Amino acid sequence: MLALYRTYRPAVFADVTGQEHVTQTIQNQILSGSVSHAYVFTGPRGIGKTTVARLLAKVVNCVSRNGTEPCNTCEACLSIISGKAMDVFEIDAASNTDVDNVRENIIRNVRFAPSVLTKKVYVIDEVHMLSTSAFNALLKTLEEPPAHALFILATTEIHKVPATILSRCQRFDFKKISREAMVTRLASIVKQEKRKVDEDVLVGIAKHSGGSERDAESMLGQILSLDEGKITMDIASLVLPITTDVIVNEFIDALSARDAASAIRQLNAHIEQGVDLTHFLDDVISTMRDQLLASVADRSASDRMSFLNHAIELFLAARRHMRTDEIPQLPAELAIVELCMDVDRRGAVLCPPSNVNFKQQGVDSGRVIETSVMGGVTRPHHNAIVIEKPIAEKPIEEPHVTLEPITETATTVPVMEMVDQFVLEPVTIEPFTTSEQVFDSVPVISVDEVRRKWPEVFAQVQECNASLPLFLQACEVNSVGNDLVELAFEYDLYVQTVNKEKNRKLVESILERVLGKAVKIRAVLGKAKEKDEVVASLVDAFGGSTA
Repeated sequence: MLALYRTYRPAVFADVTGQEHVTQTIQNQILSGSVSHAYVFTGPRGIGKTTVARLLAKVVNCVSRNGTEPCNTCEACLSIISGKAMDVFEIDAASNTDVDNVRENIIRNVRFAPSVLTKKVYVIDEVHMLSTSAFNALLKTLEEPPAHALFILATTEIHKVPATILSRCQRFDFKKISREAMVTRLASIVKQEKRKVDEDVLVGIAKHSGGSERDAESMLGQILSLDEGKITMDIASLVLPITTDVIVNEFIDALSARDAASAIRQLNAHIEQGVDLTHFLDDVISTMRDQLLASVADRSASDRMSFLNHAIELFLAARRHMRTDEIPQLPAELAIVELCMDVDRRGAVLCPPSNVNFKQQGVDSGRVIETSVMGGVTRPHHNAIVIEKPIAEKPIEEPHVTLEPITETATTVPVMEMVDQFVLEPVTIEPFTTSEQVFDSVPVISVDEVRRKWPEVFAQVQECNASLPLFLQACEVNSVGNDLVELAFEYDLYVQTVNKEKNRKLVESILERVLGKAVKIRAVLGKAKEKDEVVASLVDAFGGSTA
């Protein structure tokens, strides 16, 4: 039995789903007799590029076409449908990348007239896989092809096709198929198969197909083979990734309530039940996107929009890091913690150091921010109302000094008698040699000093930010030099999080307060420095070399 996507491949342009902008233009060219000699079809996989190329090959060779549609009954159409047409060449560029194949299969062959059909049609799939020399060999033929030749180049990576090739072709960009159009197409196939499938199953297939019709029809074929009766979601879940709107919405509700424990518990429970983590996060991001777009028109929903925007950014980052982390769900769990615990999502420093000049930072020192207590730490509300409250100026009081007259009974001692009581010895002044002071004013920070004071820095960060300490507790002070403190981490996600401007500035301000010197920080990947120092010390002790 043929796969559904082959059985129900569109036979006419009207059957092509979701590419009306392409099919309508080509049909207009057919009516006006202005079909081009070369086309480039570009777009994601499985959306109809090769199908439209075959339809175009049929319609230019059909001897009894119906307006702009092939008849599908003449010998030319039947030979193309069966793949036996001698004048239609489908070439896989991925398997024929070198210049010799292009010269043999295209350049030398195209000079001869068609054997049977009206036109010779060359469909080159994945054309971006051709080598540079192959493209150069094809260039002259595309520029001045014989009148009987038609070239259709298909690619999923248009940026890899040379501009010289593109300039000699008409370009059509194929789009991903919308869910509504996909559901309609799948329902039509189900009807022709004389089967019964619940609509929510078709919606689930469309959602997980990623806009690819071929993927959707392949998935439908798998589901139809599960049961001869009516296909419900319970049956389809054996094939479909078991993520539903219910569990996604419950997860988002937990995030909205800032309930990190519940959200993490749900995430791990779904993974244990067999939910594909990638699909689950895709559904969460997609649902949040829909909610964000729905909130755009509502000006009163700015807080909700801010939350959704921040959440989508975090989960997109988690989605990228899942493949490289040893614990796949760890990036998602860290995103949950940061989203739920980070009260000030706009990036403000929650706990500014005492020596910060608020006027320089653009903050009025007379403004008071409403605060709340969370976990024993006073924090600003996310929706804090800024209340102007001028600070009253107090008059400066002059110190009052009372001078008492010296009375006659006061004991007076001659100055020289007091000096004679002391023996003055010469004092030797040692030269200034300490390495901890430069120019007697600017302290020089060492690695040991930063490491020694790091617990104090960490404690102050905990008072100012709820999520950042989760990352900092896994760091190591790697090096100090040129007013730069380098922090090493094992995971790239930790590095990116700490290097975010708002997090970096917070740590730098607290370091300045603790160390008494302004420094910069930089998070880097890897914690091998300590091991290197140990190896170096052992090598020195035994008189060896690391070379």
